[in-house]
Amino acid sequence: MTMPPEEEAAQSEVERLRAENALLRTEKALLLKAAIGFATDAGAFRRQHRSPSTERRS
Repeated sequence: MTMPPEEEAAQSEVERLRAENALLRTEKALLLKAAIGFATDAGAFRRQHRSPSTERRS
C-alpha cells in the first residue's frame, strides 16, 4: 500500500528534519568541547586563591 502524496511529503520532511537535528546536535557538542578547550587554555577555570590581606572588606 502506498501513502498519499501529502503524507509522503510530510514523512520526507520529518526525515530531513531528524537528520538536520542530528547534525546540529553533533555540531553543538563539538563547539562546546572547543569552547571548554579555549577557556581552559586561557586559564578561565583556574582557581584564584586570595590571601586574607588582599580580600576586600565591606
